[in-house]
Amino acid sequence: MLLSNWKTFMECTMSRTIGQTLRKAIEFHKAGKLHEAQGLYTAILRLQPKHPDANHNMGALAVDLGKLELSLPYFKKALQVNPKIPQFWLSFYQALKKLA
Repeated sequence: MLLSNWKTFMECTMSRTIGQTLRKAIEFHKAGKLHEAQGLYTAILRLQPKHPDANHNMGALAVDLGKLELSLPYFKKALQVNPKIPQFWLSFYQALKKLA
């Protein structure tokens, strides 16, 4: 029972921390501090490789850096995890269109 409570506590703490980290990454991204944003998105994806928002934003950051080919796997992962978010589809299609 104690182990189960500890696991729940750690999951809640990690989730809160990831949410805070994501907000800070987005803040950096919007401010044009792309290197800092990339570091935070990467940290989130190390802990939660399927995090849809971090994957989408990492793809958007790759587009911002002119690395369109690198953006596609991130957009695909975001779509695999949550295909109901229209912005994920839009970003993916815009990247594909730029590559054409």
